[in-house]
Amino acid sequence: MALSLSTLFVLSGMVGSAAQPVPAHDVAEAQLRVINHRFIGATVDVHGDLMEDLTHEDFLLTDSDGSWRGRAEFVASMRRQPPLPAASNEGMQVRLFGPVAVVHGLFATLDGAGRLARVRYTDVHVWRDTAWRLVSVQNTLLADDAAVRPRSGTPPGYAAWTGPDPSEDDTSLLQALNESYVKAFRDADVAWYGAHLASDYVMVSGDGAQWDRAAALSRFSQPTFASTMSSFPVDKVTVRRFHHVALIHAENAYQLKDGRKGVSRYTDIWQKRDGRWLCVAAHISVHRAPAL
Repeated sequence: MALSLSTLFVLSGMVGSAAQPVPAHDVAEAQLRVINHRFIGATVDVHGDLMEDLTHEDFLLTDSDGSWRGRAEFVASMRRQPPLPAASNEGMQVRLFGPVAVVHGLFATLDGAGRLARVRYTDVHVWRDTAWRLVSVQNTLLADDAAVRPRSGTPPGYAAWTGPDPSEDDTSLLQALNESYVKAFRDADVAWYGAHLASDYVMVSGDGAQWDRAAALSRFSQPTFASTMSSFPVDKVTVRRFHHVALIHAENAYQLKDGRKGVSRYTDIWQKRDGRWLCVAAHISVHRAPAL
């Protein structure tokens, strides 16, 4: 179905109209691609009002420096931000989960010194009455030695996970799953990940690289914690529910074996499928790099 840009703008923001059902898949994907381009365009031709229009009142930004900003602070910062000299977008992937959409992509611009800077992003949109509204954005600067193309691989062999998940209300269960996710990292428990990562799971690591499920499982099977870290706690956990999708934001203030300390912040995205919560995406940003 061919749709003009003007039609897409109307469909993605019918101000004053009655609540509308979630658009059909092809229309929703086209709308989200337009919104994504409008969002990026608003960083070049700075447009704070547009940012306010596109964001949900419960919006949260996890920026590339790991800082957290709510909607008011984000919109205010966009209104005073100098325009970027140019910007482009590549590798955009739209994933639809009913009234919730997850968009991955790579945003490129020039930094203050005129050097190319690339930022990997994960955006989460929720259908609200007549339009898609951004509820979460996480950015991570792509390191010079990080792969631009998504990493794929072959999952390692592992025995089936046999442990039970807690039987609690969804919010408590999601809190427990978050704790288990971190514990599985400490224990290099790839079987736990195999049982709890959705088949379409995508991860963005702290260097901005993107990993598919198989490559992530291979990474999780490595004893990273045991070989390099003395502590890896989880703190400042927030769980937000939007229909059958949950966003978990949290912080890991870790210490390496050599005594250096660092802080990372992440957003994990979970979807309830056939009565079970499965993780469909994870995104990590460095808040403070390891230092004594």
